[in-house]
Amino acid sequence: MASQNGIIKINGQLGDLVFYKRGNTDVVRQKAVHKQQTEASKKSSRDFGTASRNAAYIRKAFAPLVKLYDYGDLLNRLNKRFIEIFKTIPAEQAGNKKLIDGDIPLLKGFEFNSSKALEKLWLRETVLCIEPDGLVKLILPECKLKSLLKPHPKATEARLQVMGFHFELDDQGGYEIIEVNDLVIPLSNSLFSKTALALHLDHNGDKALIFAMGISFFTGTARFADRRYYACKIIHALHVKDGVIVNFVAQPKVEKEVTEQVDKLSWAVEEG
Repeated sequence: MASQNGIIKINGQLGDLVFYKRGNTDVVRQKAVHKQQTEASKKSSRDFGTASRNAAYIRKAFAPLVKLYDYGDLLNRLNKRFIEIFKTIPAEQAGNKKLIDGDIPLLKGFEFNSSKALEKLWLRETVLCIEPDGLVKLILPECKLKSLLKPHPKATEARLQVMGFHFELDDQGGYEIIEVNDLVIPLSNSLFSKTALALHLDHNGDKALIFAMGISFFTGTARFADRRYYACKIIHALHVKDGVIVNFVAQPKVEKEVTEQVDKLSWAVEEG
């Protein structure tokens, strides 16, 4: 933007310049240029929109955990994670990419609280078992409490919070949100017994199965709000077809072969 200093002041448009008054100053700016999107840009925009909608789908499903554990711009970080998943889909599907064709397990490990990884507070992995009859089990191992978690120094109990999201990948829209009662762990105990969460799911067709787990520390009914002492992440993210886990197979990268020229060219002196 520039100001008009001449004796004659212009108001309106002249070519690609726009003259107008801003307060008591006569100014001029260049007219905005609208660039036409290429077909590749349009396809990329459609895929970005689809990835963002999937991220919103997950965020809404886990809304109670998002409310408790969100820290560090979860929205943008989750969008970026889905964009990475969509990048694993073959380029030939550009403009029409769908989550069913992407590497869904890339969601595993996504932290709701970006400043504290769950593994820093909950020190053991959960085991997920899927049976052909639809039985699904999350299993927490038996161990000494001090090797299981790292509590707030003034806490009297830990609360483990788990949610699941089971939804169709074929655009039919069917889904189940799996809500689980908090697992209360008294910190006065020295041992943690093997504990399991069991549920039955309908695995017919292509489904995504996602579990998120969070941990908070309490004294009485008061939760410690120090972000160094609460964490939550997606602990399992799977593509399941008819009860069988589908392992993602990445498309092989095509390496361009460079061949050496057999007969090299030579310079020649020309007369005149």
